[in-house]
Amino acid sequence: MIATIALRLAKLPPGQRRLWPELRPSVDLGFVLYGGTAISLHLGHRRSVDFDFFHDRPLDKDLIRATFPFMRAATTLQDARDTLVVLAPAAPRSSVGAVKLSFFGGLTFGRVGDPLLTRDGVLEVASLDDLMAHKLKVILQRPEKKDYEDIVAMIRAGRSMAQGLAAARAMFGKSFQPAAALKALVYFEGGDLALLSRADRNTLIAAASAVGPLPTVMLRSHSLAIPIGASRKPGSSRAV
Repeated sequence: MIATIALRLAKLPPGQRRLWPELRPSVDLGFVLYGGTAISLHLGHRRSVDFDFFHDRPLDKDLIRATFPFMRAATTLQDARDTLVVLAPAAPRSSVGAVKLSFFGGLTFGRVGDPLLTRDGVLEVASLDDLMAHKLKVILQRPEKKDYEDIVAMIRAGRSMAQGLAAARAMFGKSFQPAAALKALVYFEGGDLALLSRADRNTLIAAASAVGPLPTVMLRSHSLAIPIGASRKPGSSRAV
């Protein structure tokens, strides 16, 4: 049984809202939404303009192209091993901007929480515990204000910084160094971090300063998605 999440579509740009019904096949294919849009669906804290779908199995790009209706008119931006990035028009002859969708496969880091199903059954969305762990890893790779704002929103929603660091360590192993992530959290230079608000900086500094010994966090599963009963098509557990 999978828990559900109430939709916070108000923060989605018009293009994403128009494309929303066409994302329904993602559940049957075993994809889970990660990234800024996933966090926004949980918290409604900011606008995020794209969709990032993760899968633990290799991508079957032909199946993706055949299954999602928007793929018929989509433009391919990147096609590499276990990566497919497209730009899809929100509607034919529409003035609404196109939407970027990214599909990533072969991701073996697992998860520490359970994804949630949107109440309309369109998407599985990663848990905030998993999203926090991913954002703490992302800030080591790029200094972007939006990622720091996402972390702040999750802290204010009650997520534990120590738990997030421990979760990232459980998922990414030695490639993730908690001390480096803590340092990055309070080093507001590079990229567009100068634009980060004073309130957000103070939240990050307080959260980082409060971290003590990290708890033990275990992976819940190596499979990112939870099969949705009868809605799961026969054979859908195969590689996508």
